[in-house]
Amino acid sequence: MVLTILLIFSVALVKSALSSNILIACPLPSPSHQIWNYAFAEGLMEKGHNITMAGPSARMHKPSDRYHPIVFEDIMVKLMASKKFDFEANADQSAFQSMMTFYNYVYLTCELLYESDGFKQILNYPKDYKFDLIVVDMTLGPCLYPFIQRFNYPPTIGITAFLLPPVLSFSFGNYLPTSYLPYYHMNYLQTMTFSERVMNFVVTNFDVAFKYVYETNQIQKLADKAFGEGTQSLWDLERHISLLLCNLSPLFHYPQPVTPNVIPVGGLQARPARKLPQDIQEIMDKSANGVIIMSLGTNIRSDKLGKSKIEAILGAFSKLKQTVLWKFESDFDNLPTNVIIRKFLPQNDILGHPNTKLFISHSGGLSTLETAYHGVPILGMPFFGDQFMLTNAMVEKGVGLKLELSDVTTESLLNAINELLQNKKQILSKHQRNLVSNERPVVDSLADGRVLGRIRHPS
Repeated sequence: MVLTILLIFSVALVKSALSSNILIACPLPSPSHQIWNYAFAEGLMEKGHNITMAGPSARMHKPSDRYHPIVFEDIMVKLMASKKFDFEANADQSAFQSMMTFYNYVYLTCELLYESDGFKQILNYPKDYKFDLIVVDMTLGPCLYPFIQRFNYPPTIGITAFLLPPVLSFSFGNYLPTSYLPYYHMNYLQTMTFSERVMNFVVTNFDVAFKYVYETNQIQKLADKAFGEGTQSLWDLERHISLLLCNLSPLFHYPQPVTPNVIPVGGLQARPARKLPQDIQEIMDKSANGVIIMSLGTNIRSDKLGKSKIEAILGAFSKLKQTVLWKFESDFDNLPTNVIIRKFLPQNDILGHPNTKLFISHSGGLSTLETAYHGVPILGMPFFGDQFMLTNAMVEKGVGLKLELSDVTTESLLNAINELLQNKKQILSKHQRNLVSNERPVVDSLADGRVLGRIRHPS
């Protein structure tokens, strides 16, 4: 009995000794990206580590003994109130216009973050407070890099759920293969013409130069004011970040070289379906002809597509025998009998239900990989950023079709849906789905220290 007690105590002591205090700083005010970031955090917590998550969406998940959210409050609300970012209208923007829209989004988000009470809360931690590791979401640029200096330069790694943006690829010493890898704002296929390759080279390198020369300088001015006198250069702080985990997968994304300090963990958030809420479960189970799900993510609102487009979409849905679950952000009267709207849908769990036949999506980086994981054909309706490149990639790989918003009519949407439903070859094989799910062990190896050993420690 005494030996058993000593053994239990020893195991508990060892686990405690190996636990790390980790700060995950996530400036991006996007709930969907927070799902990816939390999946990363969850893997660390399962290994016994203590996580402080600081960001606009940190409280999407409940606090616990190992999870401590610090919310940069109301960022999303204030961004929408600014009326500067109409994501639903971005589908018709040029690459340069999209680039400037994203820059304005980054700058205003950083400005709002610095004004939040949550930011001031973590900034006012004791001067000698110790984090064993800082994980910074690099998707939205460098505005939270000064936390590295603030907490005395602990080992630091970067993460991004936004594929592998050219500027981050460049930052980590990676080659930019512009001759065959389309820039994520460009509506190009991998088989680009010569003129498209030239334009792709120009736009990609302009983006990298613009972010380094102009954007970082502008954010530096904000950071100097927010963090105080003596704030180190954001370029120098970035050099302290020695490893990047990115949301790339060989299944869905175009092939590209990566250096050893860039680790693809595509589909990190994809997982087997969990139990659905009772009302959704009953809908899924009782739909004899299957279910089609439509969701445009957390940054694009279906209720802002415009009256004519909404009516065209509903016209197509009304002619289907399948039940349609549509993530629609406001109330709507006189729906077709087979259409059900919800302001929120547990997307991954619905995709994992055997009755799900098709996903109509904006083709974001997270949604496409969840769809691939569950083997559901996809109809892509891209609006912004990487969504065009991802839609083109899935069409080239034969796992879905593309229908841009400007081309949506009742007839075109109905034809695309029927083509996908009738073509069984569109559905991904179990082997292909495993390519996505096999990225999950990277988090386990990180938590075990096999990847942590590759992080540069301060000299």
